[in-house]
Amino acid sequence: MRYHCLYKKIPSQVIYQFDDNRYLELIGYDCEGYVVYHDVKRKINKSIYGNPIYRVFTGVYIHPSEQYILVPEWEPGAYKISKDYGQTWQVATYMSPFQGQEKNSDGNMVDRPEGKEIKRVVVVNNQAFITTAQGHLYLSSYPFDDPRLAPGGPGIDYQFFDDTYYLYRPGKHKSSGEYVNGHMRPESPGDAWGTVVFMKASLAHLTEGYKANYQNLPDKEPEVVGYKGWTRMHCDMDAGK
Repeated sequence: MRYHCLYKKIPSQVIYQFDDNRYLELIGYDCEGYVVYHDVKRKINKSIYGNPIYRVFTGVYIHPSEQYILVPEWEPGAYKISKDYGQTWQVATYMSPFQGQEKNSDGNMVDRPEGKEIKRVVVVNNQAFITTAQGHLYLSSYPFDDPRLAPGGPGIDYQFFDDTYYLYRPGKHKSSGEYVNGHMRPESPGDAWGTVVFMKASLAHLTEGYKANYQNLPDKEPEVVGYKGWTRMHCDMDAGK
């Protein structure tokens, strides 16, 4: 007796084309599933999303960068990134000062934008530029780590404003705080380049603002010239049905 396979093959489709060699493949139904990054020239095939299930990003997505890759999902709260052309992957998160910079849908100040506010993601020159519906720009640092924080380096001296003592001390005081000296050591260098995104204005309240790769950052998204890849993800909801 012959048994016929009753299982239908799970559909797959290309949802984004970076260039002639690089693309994202979605495997699943209803534009949900898991995502594989392919680089034909470098022979790279890496599953990058799937737990939890991936859903397609619907905003503008322009990505000429090759070494540094950032892939958003629907209403992103974080991003999958690679810093080595897609060989290995990790997560990039938001870096924000203690005081919230964004107002959410409930009217509260929060330390990062809501996922539904992300409307545009551009990755060029190994830097990410993420724009919200309010026109706020988040970006990643320049693509290198400060050499002063390399093993054996001198570290970085900095100052920060400390108001803890004055906030909790009883009574009234003429001073609301004081500047305190600090030092970043190579043993504790903080986040590596490309692993956090942030508002440039927030660097005034963060020690990362002292690092060389956070200096002289652009105020706006750079112009992308000669890009031939897709500008949005595309997905067929009826694939496999």
